[in-house]
Amino acid sequence: MSLDDILQICHSYRPHYHEPYVHFPAAYLKEMKRIIFIGGGDAMLLHEALKYPNVEMIIGLELDQKVVRESLKHFHTQPHFEDPRVQWWFGDAAKSLSLLPREWFGTFDLVMVDLSETAMSISVTDDLDIFGALSLLMKPEGIFVKNELYYGQMSKLFDYSIFVYMWDYPILCDQDWAMGSNKIDFLHPVIDDGHMERGGIRTMEYVPLEDEDEHYKLIKDYSRNDARKQGKCDLYDKEVAKAKAGDVDKKEELVKPTRSAGVLLVVEADDVQSDMSTLESKLKGLMEEEGMHPLKPGTVVDKTPLGEVSSALFLAMEEGYVDAHFYPAKNHVGLEIALWSKIYKLDDLRNTILSALNAPIESTSSYRVIHGGMLGAKNWKEDVEAVGPVNKNLRECDPEVKAAEPQIGEGPMDSEVFATAVTSSLNLLPKKMDKVIAVLCGTEGTDECKIVQTLKQHSKVDKVVALWDCPADGKKKATNDADDVVSNVYVCDPKDVKRSAKIEEGYSAVVVDPQASEAFISNMTKEFCKRGDAGQHVLLRDQVAFMTSLSNDSEVVFFATCVKGLIKGMVRSSRIIIDKTAQYGIIGTSNPSFVRRVVDISESIQKRTGIRTVIDKMVGGPVQQQRNYDPEHYPANAYDERDALKQYTNQMPLASQSLYQLEVSDEGDVKTLSAKVINEAVEAVITSNQKFAGAKRVTFDKEIGDGSVSAAILAAGHFIVTWDGSGRLTLNTMTLDEQYEAIPPNAEVPDMILSVHKNEIVDLFLSKLPPSAKVSVREQMPRGSNRVVNFKRDINAIPNCTDHFVLCMDFAKDGECDDEEEKAWMHKYCSLSCGTCDKMTMGVPHP
Repeated sequence: MSLDDILQICHSYRPHYHEPYVHFPAAYLKEMKRIIFIGGGDAMLLHEALKYPNVEMIIGLELDQKVVRESLKHFHTQPHFEDPRVQWWFGDAAKSLSLLPREWFGTFDLVMVDLSETAMSISVTDDLDIFGALSLLMKPEGIFVKNELYYGQMSKLFDYSIFVYMWDYPILCDQDWAMGSNKIDFLHPVIDDGHMERGGIRTMEYVPLEDEDEHYKLIKDYSRNDARKQGKCDLYDKEVAKAKAGDVDKKEELVKPTRSAGVLLVVEADDVQSDMSTLESKLKGLMEEEGMHPLKPGTVVDKTPLGEVSSALFLAMEEGYVDAHFYPAKNHVGLEIALWSKIYKLDDLRNTILSALNAPIESTSSYRVIHGGMLGAKNWKEDVEAVGPVNKNLRECDPEVKAAEPQIGEGPMDSEVFATAVTSSLNLLPKKMDKVIAVLCGTEGTDECKIVQTLKQHSKVDKVVALWDCPADGKKKATNDADDVVSNVYVCDPKDVKRSAKIEEGYSAVVVDPQASEAFISNMTKEFCKRGDAGQHVLLRDQVAFMTSLSNDSEVVFFATCVKGLIKGMVRSSRIIIDKTAQYGIIGTSNPSFVRRVVDISESIQKRTGIRTVIDKMVGGPVQQQRNYDPEHYPANAYDERDALKQYTNQMPLASQSLYQLEVSDEGDVKTLSAKVINEAVEAVITSNQKFAGAKRVTFDKEIGDGSVSAAILAAGHFIVTWDGSGRLTLNTMTLDEQYEAIPPNAEVPDMILSVHKNEIVDLFLSKLPPSAKVSVREQMPRGSNRVVNFKRDINAIPNCTDHFVLCMDFAKDGECDDEEEKAWMHKYCSLSCGTCDKMTMGVPHP
């Protein structure tokens, strides 16, 4: 699937991307109960998230339903509109976030984002963009995941950040994403007895239960970020100052909104046991019991049957409206509830109405669509406090807490601490090869180079090469070959180092002794880590490690130069803070287990010395070409498609619905709008359109807020216009027909459009408005039964039978249904075109 000419997803790499995107962060979380994702319309993230048995709520925010519909048709991935744990919100993400119940903020374990950089900067409130609002949804110990190259930004926004890199990807070659958290350090996942193991979660590509390194090897970069040093503590300081002044409980004066939005909850109820007459008589009272304020004349009913639909009802309220259409032959009710006030009551109203209809909740599906709002609503103060985020500090800014963490000390690292650090780091070296370690010692007789003796006595070390500065007289000393373990090399010429390294077939590791002179370290920097120097292949083995304290400028330069200058594979580095002493720097190459080993090193130093340690940073170096590129490709039926195919082939579209949002941009034009103008425009549409002949007409203005609601209700459809009292209108249209026209490919939103709705209703309505009125948003959705997702034009199927691929019809025309070599495949995957529905593959359960 491509969007805007950019490849978004293929069957072949579905598990490569979506499995780790969900299950990798799950390894760090205490709970996987509340999850929100933004931009995952293909429902593949949802599929992975629903594997967790303890999931209580999953929210999906998506611009519109196009990707959802296409994904069920082509990928056989289900949106699970019927699952009570799943809520989809379709529309502008900024508006959706501003309408989420305030009590939800700070409650989500995992926030997953697939939005462009431009979208991330859109404002949600005066002081919050989308990124800020999304981060407020997280629990303090929650995790934020963002696709693509976002590690730099993530490091500025969270106390801990990580860059995850994956390779061996079909089609795309590789992929990456960033994660952030303010409590989780990303270095201590729980794999054994973690969520995946306890939940019995099966995966195909991300398999940490088989090998924990399958998790660690995906970590490319890591950083621990100081909010105060980054200048991110202004909110914290204001909060502290407010507390000191005793103003914590003092509420700021509420500001009356100048823009308003609402939510349309769409509900498809099957297996309805009561007829609509029950709801007609009870609806007004039920809404009053729920705290709503129905308006006169109460419930408006139309009983003009057409086709399979027999009746409809409509109830306007100060807070919104309820609309329902009854299909008795299908035992189906198409219900919708629009609220611009008391939006948090949507679920309560739905459940109350379904109970009155005697409709089982397990036979319903639902989703939400952003709808226009209403300025001047009587409950605006309550609404302002009930929905949307409130900006607050999430970072660790308490100076006392930061002061209690391990701190970098001054001066050289203690030799015993350094010896512990180096010997702990020997786990970076290959187990099955001899270990030859070069030590930069400095000037013999002046610098002690104690680490040589430590390494000499270590059972894992086979050879130590002590590198000394050339004597002052320039005369080389004879090396002491009597010692089998230690060899002294005096570096008077670069060839001296290379000669020694060649004898040893390259060094396994390079260690900088803390007492080595800075001048000697600087000279050795040029020898070992000169950028692009082919001589490195003589000096260093392919899997090599560098270890140094970072207490002076020469050590820091040596470390940084080697990080950038090594031409080995997978150059990775890390800095470890050892409390009240110098930082300890490590570089490793060609070691997929580097991250895990560094964690072990840090913990080993702390355990053996009793001094607290913390890993401050890890850098993975530039991405390198995949020389052994050999990705696994997965077909669609690698997944269990049985229920998805059952849903796709048995869904029953009964009507089509459009939700158009209009905006009048010119302030002068806005002033010309009124309830009378809106009502006259609605009347013009109704009188010119035979589809609405005999429709029940209702109009509400002063009693509903600053704007108005004008509606035409029929059993076979409706036309409901909401004006917010300013320059925004929402046109809610539903009809039984389904006719389309193509939008030109160069349009901003290429798609098919319901032509009757556009040409006969929306365009005519627009012609009655001021010239600056334009369509700002359009949403289209099928209405119907059997978990409907697709329009009729999207369904190439009969019950329980379809083609798996668009080209099946062409293959069948070419005679491949009967071709000896192809027919076995054709009968399974092109069953509709071949007439072999009894042989159609439905996918297989995952083993």
